[in-house]
Amino acid sequence: MSARAVVSSLLAGLTTIGLALGLYLGVTAAVEVHADGEVMAVRTTATDVDDLLARLEVKLDVADEVDPGVDTEVVDGLVVTVQRAVTAAVVVDDRAEVLGLDDAKLEVTAVLDTMRDVLVASPAGGAMETEARFEPALDAPVEDGAVLQVEIAVPVTIRVDGEELTLASFAPHVEGAVSEADVALAALDRVDPSPTTPLEDVDVITIARVELLEEVVDVVLEHDRVEEGTDELLQGERQVETEGRDGIRRDTYEVVVVDGAEESRERIVEEVVDEAVAEVVLVGTRQPPPPPPAPSPGQDGDRVVYLTYDDGPHPTYTPALLDLLATYDARATFFALGSEVERYPGVAARIAREGHAIGNHTWSHPSLTTVSGEVLDRQVLDTQSVIQRTAGVTPTCLRPPYGARNATVNARVAELGLRMSMWNVDPEDWRRPGADVIVDRVLSRVRPGAVILLHDGGQGRGQTVAATERLLASLTEEGYQLRSLPGC
Repeated sequence: MSARAVVSSLLAGLTTIGLALGLYLGVTAAVEVHADGEVMAVRTTATDVDDLLARLEVKLDVADEVDPGVDTEVVDGLVVTVQRAVTAAVVVDDRAEVLGLDDAKLEVTAVLDTMRDVLVASPAGGAMETEARFEPALDAPVEDGAVLQVEIAVPVTIRVDGEELTLASFAPHVEGAVSEADVALAALDRVDPSPTTPLEDVDVITIARVELLEEVVDVVLEHDRVEEGTDELLQGERQVETEGRDGIRRDTYEVVVVDGAEESRERIVEEVVDEAVAEVVLVGTRQPPPPPPAPSPGQDGDRVVYLTYDDGPHPTYTPALLDLLATYDARATFFALGSEVERYPGVAARIAREGHAIGNHTWSHPSLTTVSGEVLDRQVLDTQSVIQRTAGVTPTCLRPPYGARNATVNARVAELGLRMSMWNVDPEDWRRPGADVIVDRVLSRVRPGAVILLHDGGQGRGQTVAATERLLASLTEEGYQLRSLPGC
């Protein structure tokens, strides 16, 4: 073949190839496929993405994502991205019910980049809006089979020291929540519910501050009163031998104080630091000397007795007695306390005005055998002065309180211009034995010249008033005259 023929043949072949290449390029598209970490650049006659991936043998799982979608038409320059789905799990602690979940472990299969995507794609996505902790962190990348641990905080209120603290706690028990709140507990403080109670069972924790204190209290031990008989005194006479003194018992209490208020106390120590001293009163047992002979019968008769009243005047009982005495035209002798005359001057003035005698019974009723000479003088003289001022009379007789006297007292009273005036019938009305007993005691002992000891001062003398009314009737009926003490 000639050279021309060869060239012509070659040109014809090239033309055919060119036409075929042009036809090929005209019906195919140049595309890129990104899948499984590879980039595949190909020309294809595939009609859509699904056909393209099939030709490239790129298999898809249900949860895999393709961009653009598999129905997209293949055109020149198309870039297809295949994102593989992974399976990850969300595990919520035993507080899953806080998120309204029935299961604590939740699996998610999807295209996921970070742990946050795993959480959002799961039913536990509500944990994003609660106080929670995550492991690993939410911005960590996701691998197939990854597990996200979710720990939910429990909202709790702590009441302590008059305040309420609200917090979300990750602690498993009450004691942990208290610690997280920086509440310091003392050894005796009370926590309710108990520190070991699971926190998910608790809404409110109450802490009571408890103190254990010691308190010392002094208790007065009242002294006794003892009477002892003595023949050194006449019957009816009394003398204080030993002044009584109250004692002191020191009690120590253990006091439990809860939130500033006393809850309980228990006596743990009892110690007598000062013994009580009993008051000893000597009571006369010696028979009195025979009374002076009764007056000879005459104008006044020969049966005379003397009613005497001590410790007044009283604003109620003394006027009642004066009314009774006036009814029977009887006279009596009232041995008055200076302090009471000062309080009730009108009653004292009435005694004198109605013809009764007023004697001195000291100012405040001390035992004259136990006071100093100076005190004795003041007790007697101040009483003399107030009686003179209010009643207009000057007492000439003194009756010693309790009948207590001795040679010193007798001498000093005489120096002050007063005579001692005692008694020989004592029904002990001051004990308030009842009006019947008082009357019986007087009537069984009375005789001409008897000096009867009664009391109008003090409290509860209603029995004495009632007894006086009956005595006036009985003594008058028996022919006795009732007069003031001679010389008083």
